[in-house]
Amino acid sequence: MSTSDSGLSRREELLAVATKLFAARGYHGTRMDDVADAVGLNKATVYHYYASKSLILYDIYKSAADFTVDALHDDPTASARETIYHFTRRLLVGIASDVERAAVYFQEGPYITEWFTEDQVAYIRKSETTVYEHVRDVIDRGIASGEFYDCDSHVLALGYIGMTLGSYRWLRPQGRRSAQEIAVEFSTALLRGLIRDEAVRADSPLGLDVSDIAQTR
Repeated sequence: MSTSDSGLSRREELLAVATKLFAARGYHGTRMDDVADAVGLNKATVYHYYASKSLILYDIYKSAADFTVDALHDDPTASARETIYHFTRRLLVGIASDVERAAVYFQEGPYITEWFTEDQVAYIRKSETTVYEHVRDVIDRGIASGEFYDCDSHVLALGYIGMTLGSYRWLRPQGRRSAQEIAVEFSTALLRGLIRDEAVRADSPLGLDVSDIAQTR
Protein backbone atom coordinates (compact mmCIF):
# COMPACT_ATOMS: atom_id res chain seq x y z
CA MET A 1 0.00 0.00 0.00
CA SER A 2 1.46 3.37 -0.99
CA THR A 3 2.24 5.96 1.66
CA SER A 4 2.00 9.76 1.46
CA ASP A 5 4.60 12.24 2.67
CA SER A 6 2.63 12.60 5.91
CA GLY A 7 3.27 8.93 6.73
CA LEU A 8 -0.37 7.98 6.23
CA SER A 9 -1.38 5.30 3.77
CA ARG A 10 -3.18 6.65 0.70
CA ARG A 11 -6.44 5.21 1.99
CA GLU A 12 -5.96 6.88 5.38
CA GLU A 13 -5.07 10.16 3.69
CA LEU A 14 -8.18 9.99 1.50
CA LEU A 15 -10.31 9.28 4.55
CA ALA A 16 -8.83 12.22 6.47
CA VAL A 17 -9.32 14.61 3.56
CA ALA A 18 -12.86 13.41 2.87
CA THR A 19 -13.74 13.79 6.56
CA LYS A 20 -12.72 17.46 6.49
CA LEU A 21 -14.62 18.07 3.26
CA PHE A 22 -17.78 16.30 4.47
CA ALA A 23 -17.66 18.26 7.73
CA ALA A 24 -17.32 21.58 5.90
CA ARG A 25 -19.55 21.00 2.86
CA GLY A 26 -21.75 18.08 3.81
CA TYR A 27 -21.83 14.67 2.19
CA HIS A 28 -24.10 15.79 -0.65
CA GLY A 29 -22.04 18.93 -1.20
CA THR A 30 -18.81 16.99 -1.73
CA ARG A 31 -17.98 15.16 -4.96
CA MET A 32 -15.40 12.47 -5.49
CA ASP A 33 -13.67 15.00 -7.75
CA ASP A 34 -13.34 17.30 -4.74
CA VAL A 35 -11.70 14.56 -2.71
CA ALA A 36 -9.35 13.70 -5.57
CA ASP A 37 -8.36 17.35 -6.08
CA ALA A 38 -7.78 17.93 -2.36
CA VAL A 39 -5.50 14.91 -2.03
CA GLY A 40 -3.72 15.50 -5.35
CA LEU A 41 -4.84 12.32 -7.12
CA ASN A 42 -6.95 11.66 -10.19
CA LYS A 43 -10.47 10.37 -9.64
CA ALA A 44 -9.65 6.93 -11.06
CA THR A 45 -7.03 6.47 -8.34
CA VAL A 46 -9.51 7.54 -5.66
CA TYR A 47 -11.96 4.92 -6.95
CA HIS A 48 -9.18 2.34 -6.66
CA TYR A 49 -9.20 2.88 -2.90
CA TYR A 50 -12.91 3.59 -2.47
CA ALA A 51 -15.40 2.28 -5.00
CA SER A 52 -18.05 4.79 -3.92
CA LYS A 53 -18.47 7.92 -1.84
CA SER A 54 -20.79 6.06 0.53
CA LEU A 55 -17.96 3.66 1.42
CA ILE A 56 -15.84 6.62 2.50
CA LEU A 57 -18.69 7.85 4.68
CA TYR A 58 -19.17 4.40 6.19
CA ASP A 59 -15.48 4.21 7.13
CA ILE A 60 -15.84 7.58 8.88
CA TYR A 61 -18.90 6.31 10.72
CA LYS A 62 -17.33 3.00 11.67
CA SER A 63 -14.21 4.71 12.96
CA ALA A 64 -16.27 7.07 15.14
CA ALA A 65 -18.54 4.28 16.39
CA ASP A 66 -15.62 1.97 17.24
CA PHE A 67 -13.80 4.77 19.06
CA THR A 68 -16.85 5.55 21.20
CA VAL A 69 -17.41 1.92 22.17
CA ASP A 70 -13.70 1.46 22.97
CA ALA A 71 -13.69 4.62 25.11
CA LEU A 72 -16.31 3.10 27.42
CA HIS A 73 -14.20 0.14 28.49
CA ASP A 74 -13.67 0.45 32.22
CA ASP A 75 -12.13 -1.15 35.27
CA PRO A 76 -14.91 -3.31 36.82
CA THR A 77 -13.39 -2.69 40.27
CA ALA A 78 -13.74 1.10 39.95
CA SER A 79 -16.58 2.95 41.60
CA ALA A 80 -19.45 4.17 39.43
CA ARG A 81 -18.36 7.79 39.84
CA GLU A 82 -14.77 6.98 38.81
CA THR A 83 -16.07 5.13 35.79
CA ILE A 84 -18.29 8.03 34.71
CA TYR A 85 -15.36 10.44 34.98
CA HIS A 86 -13.01 8.23 32.96
CA PHE A 87 -15.69 7.70 30.30
CA THR A 88 -16.09 11.45 30.02
CA ARG A 89 -12.37 12.15 29.83
CA ARG A 90 -11.73 9.57 27.11
CA LEU A 91 -14.74 10.68 25.06
CA LEU A 92 -13.95 14.40 25.17
CA VAL A 93 -10.23 13.94 24.49
CA GLY A 94 -11.08 11.72 21.52
CA ILE A 95 -13.62 14.17 20.12
CA ALA A 96 -11.18 17.06 20.50
CA SER A 97 -8.59 15.08 18.57
CA ASP A 98 -10.93 14.66 15.56
CA VAL A 99 -13.77 17.18 15.70
CA GLU A 100 -14.50 16.80 11.97
CA ARG A 101 -15.19 13.07 12.33
CA ALA A 102 -17.70 13.72 15.09
CA ALA A 103 -19.29 16.52 13.05
CA VAL A 104 -19.78 14.24 10.06
CA TYR A 105 -21.25 11.52 12.27
CA PHE A 106 -23.96 13.76 13.68
CA GLN A 107 -24.60 15.94 10.64
CA GLU A 108 -25.24 12.99 8.35
CA GLY A 109 -26.93 10.77 10.94
CA PRO A 110 -30.53 11.30 9.73
CA TYR A 111 -29.66 10.05 6.26
CA ILE A 112 -27.49 6.97 6.71
CA THR A 113 -30.31 4.55 5.87
CA GLU A 114 -30.28 6.07 2.37
CA TRP A 115 -26.55 5.53 1.84
CA PHE A 116 -25.57 2.46 3.87
CA THR A 117 -26.48 -1.19 3.46
CA GLU A 118 -28.73 -2.84 6.04
CA ASP A 119 -25.71 -4.57 7.58
CA GLN A 120 -23.80 -1.30 7.80
CA VAL A 121 -26.71 0.48 9.45
CA ALA A 122 -27.11 -2.44 11.86
CA TYR A 123 -23.43 -2.18 12.85
CA ILE A 124 -23.77 1.53 13.63
CA ARG A 125 -27.03 1.09 15.54
CA LYS A 126 -25.56 -1.76 17.57
CA SER A 127 -22.61 0.43 18.52
CA GLU A 128 -24.94 3.25 19.59
CA THR A 129 -27.01 0.83 21.66
CA THR A 130 -23.86 -0.55 23.29
CA VAL A 131 -22.81 2.95 24.34
CA TYR A 132 -26.24 3.76 25.77
CA GLU A 133 -26.52 0.44 27.64
CA HIS A 134 -23.01 0.73 29.06
CA VAL A 135 -23.64 4.20 30.47
CA ARG A 136 -27.08 3.20 31.80
CA ASP A 137 -25.64 0.10 33.46
CA VAL A 138 -22.93 2.10 35.24
CA ILE A 139 -25.57 4.47 36.60
CA ASP A 140 -27.70 1.49 37.69
CA ARG A 141 -24.66 -0.01 39.38
CA GLY A 142 -24.15 3.20 41.32
CA ILE A 143 -27.81 3.23 42.35
CA ALA A 144 -27.75 -0.43 43.41
CA SER A 145 -24.61 0.05 45.53
CA GLY A 146 -26.03 3.11 47.25
CA GLU A 147 -23.35 5.34 45.76
CA PHE A 148 -25.93 7.28 43.71
CA TYR A 149 -29.39 8.59 44.47
CA ASP A 150 -32.22 6.72 42.80
CA CYS A 151 -32.95 8.21 39.38
CA ASP A 152 -34.23 7.32 35.92
CA SER A 153 -31.03 5.83 34.50
CA HIS A 154 -32.54 5.69 31.01
CA VAL A 155 -33.11 9.44 30.88
CA LEU A 156 -29.80 10.24 32.54
CA ALA A 157 -27.85 8.00 30.15
CA LEU A 158 -29.44 9.69 27.14
CA GLY A 159 -28.68 13.11 28.62
CA TYR A 160 -25.09 12.11 29.33
CA ILE A 161 -24.59 10.92 25.76
CA GLY A 162 -25.99 14.17 24.40
CA MET A 163 -23.81 16.22 26.74
CA THR A 164 -20.57 14.46 25.86
CA LEU A 165 -20.92 13.47 22.22
CA GLY A 166 -22.65 16.72 21.30
CA SER A 167 -19.59 18.66 22.43
CA TYR A 168 -18.15 18.45 18.91
CA ARG A 169 -20.20 21.58 18.12
CA TRP A 170 -18.06 23.78 20.32
CA LEU A 171 -15.09 21.77 21.60
CA ARG A 172 -11.80 22.99 20.12
CA PRO A 173 -8.35 21.44 20.65
CA GLN A 174 -6.79 24.89 21.17
CA GLY A 175 -9.71 26.40 23.08
CA ARG A 176 -9.67 28.23 26.39
CA ARG A 177 -10.13 24.99 28.33
CA SER A 178 -8.58 21.64 27.45
CA ALA A 179 -10.73 18.58 26.84
CA GLN A 180 -9.43 17.10 30.11
CA GLU A 181 -10.43 20.21 32.04
CA ILE A 182 -13.87 20.21 30.49
CA ALA A 183 -14.25 16.53 31.39
CA VAL A 184 -13.56 17.43 35.02
CA GLU A 185 -16.17 20.20 34.90
CA PHE A 186 -18.79 18.01 33.22
CA SER A 187 -18.21 15.04 35.49
CA THR A 188 -18.14 17.09 38.69
CA ALA A 189 -21.43 18.82 37.86
CA LEU A 190 -23.14 15.55 36.92
CA LEU A 191 -21.83 13.49 39.81
CA ARG A 192 -22.59 16.07 42.48
CA GLY A 193 -26.21 15.64 41.51
CA LEU A 194 -25.99 11.86 41.86
CA ILE A 195 -23.75 11.05 44.83
CA ARG A 196 -25.53 10.30 48.11
CA ASP A 197 -22.66 10.79 50.54
CA GLU A 198 -22.34 14.49 51.32
CA ALA A 199 -18.63 14.32 52.14
CA VAL A 200 -17.82 12.43 48.94
CA ARG A 201 -20.02 14.78 46.92
CA ALA A 202 -18.16 17.80 48.27
CA ASP A 203 -14.58 16.52 48.46
CA SER A 204 -14.05 13.83 45.80
CA PRO A 205 -16.97 13.53 43.39
CA LEU A 206 -14.70 12.07 40.71
CA GLY A 207 -13.24 9.45 43.05
CA LEU A 208 -9.81 11.01 42.56
CA ASP A 209 -7.68 13.56 44.36
CA VAL A 210 -6.14 16.59 42.65
CA SER A 211 -2.82 14.88 41.91
CA ASP A 212 -4.58 11.91 40.29
CA ILE A 213 -6.55 14.25 38.04
CA ALA A 214 -3.38 16.09 37.03
CA GLN A 215 -1.77 12.79 35.96
CA THR A 216 -4.64 12.04 33.56
CA ARG A 217 -4.09 15.26 31.59
